Amino acid sequence: MTAPLLTTHELSKSFGETRALQEVSIEISPGQVYTILGENGSGKSTLVKALAGIIPPDSGQVFLDGKSVSNWTPAGMLKLGITIVLQEILIVPNRTVMDNVLLGHDGLFRHHRSQAEKREFADGQLSRLTDRRVDLDALAGDLELHEQQIVVIARGFARQPRLLILDEATAALDLADRDRLFSAIRTFSAGGGAVAFVSHRMPEILELSDVVYVMHNGRNTANLSGDDINPQTLLAHLTQEGLDV
Repeated sequence: MTAPLLTTHELSKSFGETRALQEVSIEISPGQVYTILGENGSGKSTLVKALAGIIPPDSGQVFLDGKSVSNWTPAGMLKLGITIVLQEILIVPNRTVMDNVLLGHDGLFRHHRSQAEKREFADGQLSRLTDRRVDLDALAGDLELHEQQIVVIARGFARQPRLLILDEATAALDLADRDRLFSAIRTFSAGGGAVAFVSHRMPEILELSDVVYVMHNGRNTANLSGDDINPQTLLAHLTQEGLDV
């Protein structure tokens, strides 16, 4: 079996009296797509933001390749190969599409590739996500909402992560672009990448998931895979109805 890429051990996080995460332990391996499922307030967004270094937990540990992670910041996690695409569409509106795709791509890429190479790379990231031509020289703030979402997702892939976290990333996409994204996710995971996917849309969960982690009141209450990933079982765990909990 493939060794886990990332594991969490009893992550907990509180906001005042609200316990957003309660001793959450999960495991993420290369080549798999994981859905984090839960109702509003279940802790799923807090969990993925903790994995990306945005929200440091109050207690618990994250291990990457079996080693405890200490630099718990977005920049620190990015250097370790963990990239998140948030539900909020975060662009720099007065910068070009190309600049937005390459945002955060520091080091050798930014300083040692020609402008033509950068354009080809950025265009390739966009082309994997849409059949439409997105003008690399357009200001990102002038794009339609669904185009901005594509740019942000392309930025996630452009960072060539080991773990790509997508938090409700399909919200602004039409069906064609959603299907292109799903194809890109499958190609990415087939190449050894890991994906953590937050969605409330049952067809998406059924189509993409290798493993589903169900969150309820800040706890990971179920780990489902194989034939257990079906509408009836997912709904039962999501609502906690008819379960011995």
